[in-house]
Amino acid sequence: MPTININGANIYYQSYGDAVPGRAPMVLIHGSTIDSHTDWDSLIPALAQHYKVFAPDCRGHGKSNNPNMSYAFKELADDVAGFVRAIGYERAHIIGHSNGGNVALVVGVERPEVTQTCVLQAANAYVTRYLIDREPKVFDTERVTREATEWRDEMIELHSEVNGQEYWKDLLWLTMKEIISEPNYSPQDLARVNVPMLVIMGAEDTVNAPDEHAQYIANNIPNAELWIPEKTGHNVHKEREQEWVEKVLGFLERRG
Repeated sequence: MPTININGANIYYQSYGDAVPGRAPMVLIHGSTIDSHTDWDSLIPALAQHYKVFAPDCRGHGKSNNPNMSYAFKELADDVAGFVRAIGYERAHIIGHSNGGNVALVVGVERPEVTQTCVLQAANAYVTRYLIDREPKVFDTERVTREATEWRDEMIELHSEVNGQEYWKDLLWLTMKEIISEPNYSPQDLARVNVPMLVIMGAEDTVNAPDEHAQYIANNIPNAELWIPEKTGHNVHKEREQEWVEKVLGFLERRG
């Protein structure tokens, strides 16, 4: 099981494909409460035909431990930056989904020195009233136990080997607390970003679409590109897999 120590955490990862001279690799950042395999395995074969691909489990997820019992976008972004350097690269294409998209955004804003490009899917740049009202209900452990046992069982299966049988409850609490606190980027903050960005959001994403998070990010980051496919929810990369791969590879060819 390949692991690497990043900022005190043992980070599990897998790599795919061959390094291409002069071409930065991809680093795929999964969403919260799942792991790299759950989020990315179906897309990796197509991506690895063109790029060296790295898929780490974020700290506290999958086979990566959580020594600080924390979940913070800035900490995870620092982990990504440390990971890029630890695997021997100066920069990488940072691709994130959901809360992994938030992490990718923070990497692009705070750690541009390791960022070749960013692809953000289902990310948000600031905390809205909708999130504050919605997320504590969604991540409530008693509700999950009553109404979302498949989600609970998935978390136990994915995370208990390294982090313990009851860790899923801590993970829900830590994740919820961060979502209603961070990130909080103003238009002025985003206007200073000089990293090429592709911003993706499903038009029917119940988490991000109501507050038009993708539009906010793309409208404020200079030269950002925006893709909002219709009749698509939170998981654009799975609902429109082939189209997603084509969009991302095309963006990297043009802007990467």
